[in-house]
Amino acid sequence: MSAGPRRRHSISFLLCLVGPLALGVLLNALMHPGLARSLGGVRHSSGASVRSSDTWWSFEAAVSEAHPVLTSFLNTSNGAVAMWALGLYVILLAVRWVFLRFRGGSA
Repeated sequence: MSAGPRRRHSISFLLCLVGPLALGVLLNALMHPGLARSLGGVRHSSGASVRSSDTWWSFEAAVSEAHPVLTSFLNTSNGAVAMWALGLYVILLAVRWVFLRFRGGSA
């Protein structure tokens, strides 16, 4: 087997691993706080420590009516976003496995 296909499989596997992680970090660390502050959101946290705390944002009724999709996204907790990223991770790896299995490559 040549190094070309094996390298392609390694890169696709790496993208399946890193992509959802990067998306979750980008959403939780940068987008959520920035968007919520720009809309005047109030930050809520539950948990006793930095490691176990979960954060979400709430908004006044007028802001929620003016931006219903954005505020419903920002009302989602960081833990839920992390679970979405984990679900995306599983889906991407399953699709990659099926693609390689039926294409005849090695997973």
